[in-house]
Amino acid sequence: MKQGTKIKNYCNECHHETWHNVLFVQTKSESNYEMSWYQDYGILQCAGCDTICFRVDSSDSESYENDEFGNWIPIVTQENYPPSNEGFGIIENIYEIPNEIRDIYNETVKSISDGCYTLAGIGLRATVEAICLHENIPGGNLDTKINRLVTNGFISKDDADKLHAIRFIGNDAAHDIKAPIKNKVIIALKIIEHLISSKYGMQDEINKYLDLPINTYDEFKIFLNKKVLNTQNTITFTLQSLIGKDRRRINNNNFPSFIQQYESEIENGQITILEDVTTQIQASQTNNTSSTQSNNTALQTSNNTTSQKIYRRKNP
Repeated sequence: MKQGTKIKNYCNECHHETWHNVLFVQTKSESNYEMSWYQDYGILQCAGCDTICFRVDSSDSESYENDEFGNWIPIVTQENYPPSNEGFGIIENIYEIPNEIRDIYNETVKSISDGCYTLAGIGLRATVEAICLHENIPGGNLDTKINRLVTNGFISKDDADKLHAIRFIGNDAAHDIKAPIKNKVIIALKIIEHLISSKYGMQDEINKYLDLPINTYDEFKIFLNKKVLNTQNTITFTLQSLIGKDRRRINNNNFPSFIQQYESEIENGQITILEDVTTQIQASQTNNTSSTQSNNTALQTSNNTTSQKIYRRKNP
C-alpha cells in the first residue's frame, strides 16, 4: 500500500469492491535473525462515494504462496475499519424501517462484522422480537408471538418456520453461551433482511406509485381527501363518481359503511374541505328543465351507489 496510489477495497456504502485513493500510509516493521514482518496503516477514500475507511495490511517473511506462474508472492492479511459487511447488511431505504427494528438490526450487523457471533445470535432473536413488538403481537413468549404473526396474516407458515429457527439460534446463544458458526448467522440475517425489506422497505415508493387495497376507514379517508384536494372548486360530484376506477381497491363489504361514515363526518363538521350542494343543484335543475346537467358538473353520478349527495370542494 503506497500513499498517492489507488487500490481495490470493499466499500460498505457502495456494497461492493471499488477503487480507493490511498490518502495516507504509515508503515511499521521489525526483523530479527529468524524473520521479518511489517504492517501498513492506511487511510483510504472510496473513489465512488468518497467514504473514508482505515485499513491495515500485514505480512511477514514466512508467509508466501505460489501464483499461477509458480512465482512466490507474499500473503498479505487485510483488516478494515469499520469492518467489512460484504455479503450482508444490505437493506435499501433503511431509514424507512421502524426505529426499534432498525436499531437492533444495525447492532446485530455490527456484531457480525466484528466476529461476535454469540452476541449476533442474541441480536437476531431480538430483531424478531422487535418486529413482533412493532406489530403489537401479544404472547408470553417468542414462540407464541411468531405463530400469531401467521394467524394475523403478517407472514406465511414457511416464514414462521424460518423465524423459529432464528429463535433457536438466539436461545442457544443466550442460555447456553453457544456461538453459532458464521454461515448460520449470515443465512439467518438474510432471512430477517428479506422479511424487513418486504414488509417495511420502499414504502414511500410503493404508496406513491402502486394502487394498494384500501382496508380501513382511516386509509379511505386519507385517500378520498387527496382526491378532493385535487379537484377544482367549480366541479360538482358524488363521492362515488369521484372515486371512479379506484372503487376496485375497496372491498364491497366495506364500501357502503366507508361512504356513510365519510358523509357523516362532512355533516358534523369533522371534514371541512367539502360542502354539500345537493339542494342547490336540484333547485337549479328544477328551475331549468331544459338542461340535464349542472353547468359545472364534470363527473357523472352512478346509478348503483349508496348515496346521491352532490358535493363541491370548498375554497381554500
